[in-house]
Amino acid sequence: MQIELLDTFLDLIETRNFNRTAERLGITQSTVSSRIRTLEALLEKQLFIRGKSGTEPTVAGLRFEEHARAVRLRWLDARREIQSVGKFDRLIRIGIQFELYERVLEGWLEWVRATMPKLAIYVEIDYSNQMILDLTTGSLDLAVLYSPQHLPDMHYEQIAEENFVMVSTRGLAFGEVTAANYIRANYSAYFNRAHKQMLPELENSPVSTGNGGAVTYLLRSRGGTAFVTETVATKLRQEGVVQLVVDAPKISHPIYSAVHVRHHHSHTHVRLLKALKLMTA
Repeated sequence: MQIELLDTFLDLIETRNFNRTAERLGITQSTVSSRIRTLEALLEKQLFIRGKSGTEPTVAGLRFEEHARAVRLRWLDARREIQSVGKFDRLIRIGIQFELYERVLEGWLEWVRATMPKLAIYVEIDYSNQMILDLTTGSLDLAVLYSPQHLPDMHYEQIAEENFVMVSTRGLAFGEVTAANYIRANYSAYFNRAHKQMLPELENSPVSTGNGGAVTYLLRSRGGTAFVTETVATKLRQEGVVQLVVDAPKISHPIYSAVHVRHHHSHTHVRLLKALKLMTA
């Protein structure tokens, strides 16, 4: 199958508009139509319905989306691996939780480049659930995450702890923090349970987000009070954006490495995981 057929299909799933997909891909509208017809002929199913209100995927189109994304990902992985032949002996794909990538990459990546120069590293920044899925399918080789799922073929090890601290742009003491000016972070199920137990009065805040980058953006742009990692708190304090709410409780969160059993005893993976444990502790 031509990979451009999948690219066109996936873009059209997003735009729901043949002309818009043509503009985004730099091709003509007739080419988009031709590619979709070719794909439909290969699958022997109609993938889209075009009407006055726009273009909508059929049930078959919606079901094919997940498979199309998986095939395209495997194609990209294959290209990266083949293109690295001659430059590197091996490619390792690592997933890192959004809030952890700076902490993990700061020393670990330099160690890898210095001690394993023939190893190529592909880094994916994502959430725990998706990384675990990618480990099971082979799209990732190892991951650093917050929330393990205890599946039969997955091996987890706690390698460190993350401390979340409360910061504020308004110089508040803990007793002055109210839900009205609070940004409720939602980093993981573990964090949520701890937050609910320790700070039930701040559960119903008007603004909440599950992304640490969004929490930081909101603190910079509109101000408020929120929990962030100690790394982020240090950076924001150095920039003069926030102050530490010194009498607020900390929330300590375990950090795990994850690897599928197919790689658990690989010499390369063992070395990488040992270094991760030392450098994130």
